Amino acid sequence: MAGVDFFQTRMGQRFYEATMPKIADQLERLNTNLEALVAELRKSNRSTTETPSHAASPASDATDKLR
Repeated sequence: MAGVDFFQTRMGQRFYEATMPKIADQLERLNTNLEALVAELRKSNRSTTETPSHAASPASDATDKLR
């Protein structure tokens, strides 16, 4: 197929110069938030297992699934 490649079009340039960097930034932000959530769930799970009088919380179940 002859013609202009996507990256050579105005839409392609916008995609690679603006959209892709925004996607990468948001993925980094999502990863940071997930790491913080996992750390909090593990902390919560440790405190739950240290006090056996409490039943396991849904947070500890979620942490176990992440391991």
